[in-house]
Amino acid sequence: MLRIVTPPASYPVTLTEAKAQLRVASGDTSNDAIITALIPAATKFCQSLVQRVFVLQTLEWVLPCWRDVLDLPIAPVLADQVASVKYVDWVGQTQHTLATSAYVVQTKGESVRIVPKFGTCWPLVFTRSPEPVVIRFDAGYEDPADLPANVKVAILLMLRHLYTMGEASLILTSDTVFGVGQQQFAVPADLATLIPDAVRNLMLDEVW
Repeated sequence: MLRIVTPPASYPVTLTEAKAQLRVASGDTSNDAIITALIPAATKFCQSLVQRVFVLQTLEWVLPCWRDVLDLPIAPVLADQVASVKYVDWVGQTQHTLATSAYVVQTKGESVRIVPKFGTCWPLVFTRSPEPVVIRFDAGYEDPADLPANVKVAILLMLRHLYTMGEASLILTSDTVFGVGQQQFAVPADLATLIPDAVRNLMLDEVW
């Protein structure tokens, strides 16, 4: 289980940028609440496609037992961003923080793995505990300027898709025109998937 301890303080897309993408006038605040809520939704959708987080945040990875090598399941993470490794000991069945001298944090590119110090092994853990092993670390881009441009474009596109999903005319095939009557429109069958597919293609280079 991966959970957020401290959420990001901001997101890659600002409200101003989102409104510009949606062609909402800057002075029109009537939909600010829904647009603000959709920004993290669009961001998290893009993150889920590539197993990354785009903005710095604190996470905890909860494990049912030790693994020979603890490969953190998300990127980017730096070695100095691993805050603690905690475990529930077998004898006292209480949680302890493992001394940093007992393990080694290794980095390879943007990924991190944790292994026992050479010549040692992980301490005995009480596996019937609700949270036998908990690793806390920070992940994400420390400087928003380092975020690839295609990621921001993908988030903006997904934001547009989510916003327009609430419009009655998203995949309109007919409408009543005053003075004319019922009119039929030719709409591509894959209209509802065009933007999500484009977002997935934009994110291919970021797959971790």
